[in-house]
Amino acid sequence: MIGTVSRWALFAGLLAAVGAVTFRLLVLRRFPGFGPPSEGDASVDPAALAARIGRLALLAVALGALGRLAAEVAVFRDPFEPLWAEIRLLVTRTSWGRAWIAQITATAISAFAFTLASRPGRVAEPGWVLATAGVVLLAYTPALSGHATGAEHYVTAAISADVFHVAAGGVWLGTLAVMAGVLHLGRRHGAVVSRTRLVDWITAFSPLALGSAAVIGATGLFGAWLHLGAVSSLWTEPYGRRLSLKLLVLLVVIGCGAYNWKRSPDRVRASGEPARLPPTVALELGAALALLLVTAVLTVTPPPAHE
Repeated sequence: MIGTVSRWALFAGLLAAVGAVTFRLLVLRRFPGFGPPSEGDASVDPAALAARIGRLALLAVALGALGRLAAEVAVFRDPFEPLWAEIRLLVTRTSWGRAWIAQITATAISAFAFTLASRPGRVAEPGWVLATAGVVLLAYTPALSGHATGAEHYVTAAISADVFHVAAGGVWLGTLAVMAGVLHLGRRHGAVVSRTRLVDWITAFSPLALGSAAVIGATGLFGAWLHLGAVSSLWTEPYGRRLSLKLLVLLVVIGCGAYNWKRSPDRVRASGEPARLPPTVALELGAALALLLVTAVLTVTPPPAHE
């Protein structure tokens, strides 16, 4: 149980960290500030709020990584050996452990970078540069300890597909979560986001979400082809059945996303002040959390093609 919850927290935090960087670089670059009357107010700078969210996301990643380590130690624990010796052996002598060290290192770098980015002044911009580099490295780490490294063929392609799959999920769902979080934190600080500015953000975000959904679909199909072995495995094998469940939940997320893509701008324009995201966005994010939970179970289920 601890392993599943830890992986879920790690995936959720990783996607939000990617979303924080994406929101800063690809949304706020075009439409900075909350708009009148809060524009220019450093205390409610949306970039700084996104950095705070990114830092909290990395706390979830760190806790998830520590939980994964505890779960691995519990599985392979030798009761006749000292605990610290077992941990040292696991993290220094196995490929899983080396991937775990890379994950912790990338998390620490990114957390430090988001701390710099959340501060006003000249340190913010270098902080975002370092945060981007750290998050890119962090997005690479799940593939190093997942099914991709165990593939019998096309290992490099499998790892690359996993990296793009994770990154696309962060660009889509992570950015949406960060946008919602920035609006919430802004309101708590007394910031008023105009309807026009929020529509601008949604307009900038929508192409990113559509492109990311396409990447997720393409990389997911490639992974299914690589790991399933046969189409019948979708209903005859534990891995296939869990993958089928993931696909069903993903369809719910896509349905919510399509609805929000078509209706959100009009619903925001018709709303009052302060502007808010439609309630269907919360439904999309809730379905995304369910999707990550299924993914957390799927990642430790042996694929038929690897047996």
